Amino acid sequence: MAKDSTRTSAAQQRAAVAASAEESVTASLAAVAVGETIGDPSGQKLKVRERLAYGVGDIGGNLIFAPISAFLLFYFTDTVGIGAAIAGTLLLFGRVLDGTMDLILGTFIDRTSTRWGKARPWILFSTPVVVISFILLFNVPAGLGEGAKEFYAFAMYFLCLGVGFVGSNLAYHTLLSVITSNSKMRVSLTVIRTFFALVTTLVVNFVTIPVVTANGGGQAGWTMISVVYGIIAAITFLIVFFGTKERVKATMKQDDGNKLPLGKSLRILAGNPYFFLAFGFFLLNYLLTGTAGVGIYFAKDVLGDPNIYSFLGLVQLLPLIIGLWFMPALIARFGKRTLILVGVIVTIIGILISLIDPSNITLVIAGGLVRSIGGIPAAAGLFALVADVVDYGEWKSGYRLDGMTYAAATAGQNFGAGLGVALVGWLLAAGSYDGQATTQPASAVGMEIFLYLWLPLIVAVLMGVIIWFLNIDKNLSQIQRDLAARRVATEAASND
Repeated sequence: MAKDSTRTSAAQQRAAVAASAEESVTASLAAVAVGETIGDPSGQKLKVRERLAYGVGDIGGNLIFAPISAFLLFYFTDTVGIGAAIAGTLLLFGRVLDGTMDLILGTFIDRTSTRWGKARPWILFSTPVVVISFILLFNVPAGLGEGAKEFYAFAMYFLCLGVGFVGSNLAYHTLLSVITSNSKMRVSLTVIRTFFALVTTLVVNFVTIPVVTANGGGQAGWTMISVVYGIIAAITFLIVFFGTKERVKATMKQDDGNKLPLGKSLRILAGNPYFFLAFGFFLLNYLLTGTAGVGIYFAKDVLGDPNIYSFLGLVQLLPLIIGLWFMPALIARFGKRTLILVGVIVTIIGILISLIDPSNITLVIAGGLVRSIGGIPAAAGLFALVADVVDYGEWKSGYRLDGMTYAAATAGQNFGAGLGVALVGWLLAAGSYDGQATTQPASAVGMEIFLYLWLPLIVAVLMGVIIWFLNIDKNLSQIQRDLAARRVATEAASND
């Protein structure tokens, strides 16, 4: 196709894309196969070894994130002696900064170009920062005064999550959209990583408190468990870096060859309505993750034994671990959005079962099982859904913003988790919770019930509203076909 010199390079590219799409017989094939069919290497099937290498990254990620989400507030209040309201505020402020760092680092990732790709280098260089600061976070020096303890706790928290974990985790999420363009393969990768994430979270929830208790229930136990978790996390991050490859390239080169101006990037991002919906869904989903820290308080004060928390974690995660493996086939048949919406409804039913009598362990377990089943579709499809949002943005604008789009997801993750942790701290303090007391007043117990059951019910309803409007599945096949055709056109043009 001859190029018209009166057109801009972007217009020429779009014209080439249109011609390529019209001439391609295979453009009508299913989105899951188009990458392999029309010569787009980014859509190839990945070897099992690479899929596993990608998936184990969520072992490391959740050896960092799960202990912080579930136990850091408890560690601060009951071991370090920081007040619940102060601890919650510190964690919220840290998470707000974390979310801001997400958005900043997202722009950096989109501007990174190395022989290793754009995402993998960030995983490598973030590893020592996140691991060392994580260990230090659970080792607050005993000799510090009140203000010094709080400053140390905040500094290590921000260094761990706001610098190390943000760099590593955002790059890891971004890797999903650049390791393959095959929609079905992305779901498969999401299932594998989520399986590892859930198993890791299950192990963390199940063994952490017993191990800490077996070592005297104080700082010695927290020191040992944090060192073990940190070393294993470092190994898995290195496996991701050395065991994966980035394949998806942008379909349109910017006029300056590499960099898209930040202002233009933000305008393109703001023009993608699914970007805001994905941010909102992540915010609410991880708000529930943040409030999961109340589980240990709920087990101790409402059910009467803190060790029950390990069993509750097993009950809530085991159905997820099993159900994940059925999701690729179901998502291929019904779509991500439909299944996630059904899952939200099931989650609401599960919470209502537990609310019949929150002090009845049988009802709490039964409701937890149903609630866990409802969470399976979101666990399997959520990050793959963000990859679809990236594709939609490129389809509409011609520019691919992997890092910045995933930054919205991880910013929502950080803002939501921070808000959840802060709500636990604030509301426990409002209920007169005292971490040094042997028994808690009725006001504190009532607040624990609200945080463990009523707040998740409210959030689940809001998540249902968002996913109702996040209907990207309706255009996904067309988006995948068009982008695959563009990649072929771009590759052909670069070889001329």
